[in-house]
Amino acid sequence: MLLEKFCNSAGPSGNENETRKIIMNELGAFTENIDVDRMGNIIVYKNSSSSSLKVMVVSHMDEFSLIITGYNGDGTLRFLPVGYVDKNSLPCKTVRIGNKEIPGVIGIKPIHLQNRMEVNKSLSCENMCIDIGAFSEEECKKIVSLGDLVVFDNKFSQFGNEFFEGKALNDRIGCSILVELLKENYKCNLYGVFNVQGRIGQRGIYAAAYNIKPDVAIILDTVNGTDEFETPDCSRTIKLKEGPVIPFKGGESIFDRGIVKSIRNQAANMDIPYQKTGDTQKEGELKAVNLAAESCKISAVLVPCRYMNSNISLCSKDDCHNTFNLLKNYLKKL
Repeated sequence: MLLEKFCNSAGPSGNENETRKIIMNELGAFTENIDVDRMGNIIVYKNSSSSSLKVMVVSHMDEFSLIITGYNGDGTLRFLPVGYVDKNSLPCKTVRIGNKEIPGVIGIKPIHLQNRMEVNKSLSCENMCIDIGAFSEEECKKIVSLGDLVVFDNKFSQFGNEFFEGKALNDRIGCSILVELLKENYKCNLYGVFNVQGRIGQRGIYAAAYNIKPDVAIILDTVNGTDEFETPDCSRTIKLKEGPVIPFKGGESIFDRGIVKSIRNQAANMDIPYQKTGDTQKEGELKAVNLAAESCKISAVLVPCRYMNSNISLCSKDDCHNTFNLLKNYLKKL
């Protein structure tokens, strides 16, 4: 399964080589119009002789990770996050470190040794370490180097009959949908962009958008589900199994209302469920495309993803399928 390959690969921000190779192999089976720019973005171009309209569909390939920043005297490692992560979800998670994939466990002071203040305090990376089974700082230095990137050691699986679970669903789901979209033919000039460093300021898409200069850009990403246990009903605005989210606003930027309405109309015409929201809080690639591509109309189609900023996430099969069908038919009518 394509999504399984993507999720099980290691592609931390700034070192997406393994994930990029898998995407390139998949793309190479049906197109030769593939380019990798200096940033490491993959750009696939599908030409149309009947239109001059340039449409860019964007999905980032990197995942949030950790980076080794120091050694402790007992042989454990200090670290910091690369990209936003829920630090309370980190303790006792298994990880792989560096190109050698050294196995490790994120450790924390045992609960029975913590005082009341420590128990009630929010966790920080200073309170945690990574244990690789070394017994001294010298032994640890022989195995792990400062600056080594760390990814989580979770395997993709089908969760019940209706869900997927795994690491890096944000945004390997978008990557898998974009690969399938690129197998189709369209009347517009379509640029499929698998961008790097999406978790650390959307750096890759700045370069891609500046070089392509699209007329229309569609961000294909995930959005954090708000239907978790104990969430008040008034806050459950984004739910799994109720279709993709098509928002009007992201952070401090506004999506093009005409494009948003036309995508929503396409969903309604196809009886595809979708969710409305006024604001996604995070801008994602929106700000980068706005700054790098002049006079570009931007929209987004987002797949709900539960526990998105932790080491493992959950998504609905139906939401993924509906997102693909919606975008495929919308692009064919441009």
